[in-house]
Amino acid sequence: MKVSLNDKRLLFLGPIVLWAVATVFFNLPTLCNDTFTAAKFLIAGLASVYFSWIVGRWMIIGVRRRNPGLENVRQRLIALGVLSVPVVVVLVAQRLILFDYFVYSDKPKFDWFYPETLFMVGLNLFYLAIIFAVYESRYFFRQWLISKRQTEELSRANLEMQLDSLKNQVQPHFLFNSLNTLQALVKSNENKTAVRFIGDLSQVYRYLLQSNEQQLISLEKELEFTHAYFGLLKTRFEDGIALEVNVDPAYRHAQIPPLTLQLLVENAVKHNMVSIAKPLHIKIFTNNLGELIVQNNLQCKPNNGMPSSKKGLMNIASKYALLRQPHVQIYEKEEVFEVRVPLIGELSANEKMVKA
Repeated sequence: MKVSLNDKRLLFLGPIVLWAVATVFFNLPTLCNDTFTAAKFLIAGLASVYFSWIVGRWMIIGVRRRNPGLENVRQRLIALGVLSVPVVVVLVAQRLILFDYFVYSDKPKFDWFYPETLFMVGLNLFYLAIIFAVYESRYFFRQWLISKRQTEELSRANLEMQLDSLKNQVQPHFLFNSLNTLQALVKSNENKTAVRFIGDLSQVYRYLLQSNEQQLISLEKELEFTHAYFGLLKTRFEDGIALEVNVDPAYRHAQIPPLTLQLLVENAVKHNMVSIAKPLHIKIFTNNLGELIVQNNLQCKPNNGMPSSKKGLMNIASKYALLRQPHVQIYEKEEVFEVRVPLIGELSANEKMVKA
């Protein structure tokens, strides 16, 4: 994962401020001594602080690449603490060499057992602690703002969904009663296809009303709905479409955003030719990585120069992003189109907060 710190100003001003503070608090008595050149001492001190800053920044990038996000603050701090031990050795050696051969150039005396060596160890630890604190504080605050914004967006999307649901629920019982009456009338004429179609339509509509109030739903219920939705497609396309479901029973109680499968199946039908001569085969299955895979053979419709908006796929990807889940993966091969969505084990903290 690429890590961008966006710290051009901080990289320029931070070492200068840190050097000025360290000079006033730790080295001011030394500057009053006339046994060395004060200008060289200040230059060497600034160079040493800049080197410490660059090294500390490099450590932060490496650790953050492996442990990103607010939830990994503890792991990052532990990793930085462990890495600081060998890094301080390098920084102290650099500082000793710089001061011996630049500030005290008349009497080179590089010696690990200087009385000042222990002080330099403490000073470099102080530098690293300040650098880590500055970068981690910036990162924590920015991640907190992002998390807060995502929570607000998720809450707003949830309220909008509920509002849309209320708008669409215009006397749903009247519709169900009408469908039941129609189904009874058709049964009397022994039209099995129409009876099955009305039953599937009723189940689909009921699921749409119920799922609008939820952010996540069990894979088992989503599959039941998908079979009903596919029944409508089967009535329309007959042998021009086929569905194969092979989901590991261990994942039946995992969760996904509602209507995910419906959107993926609808996407396959929308963008591919469906006919008895060219049947569309849709497969729904799971893998060992806890992913739900929806796959179909590619036989794209001519788009007459109009590019696809990919609205359905963007809808699914947006839901997973708002829920702070791993990304949806899309693969388009020569003969197969495949979408992989992560299965969610339980509600995240953000979801619980929104639902509360």
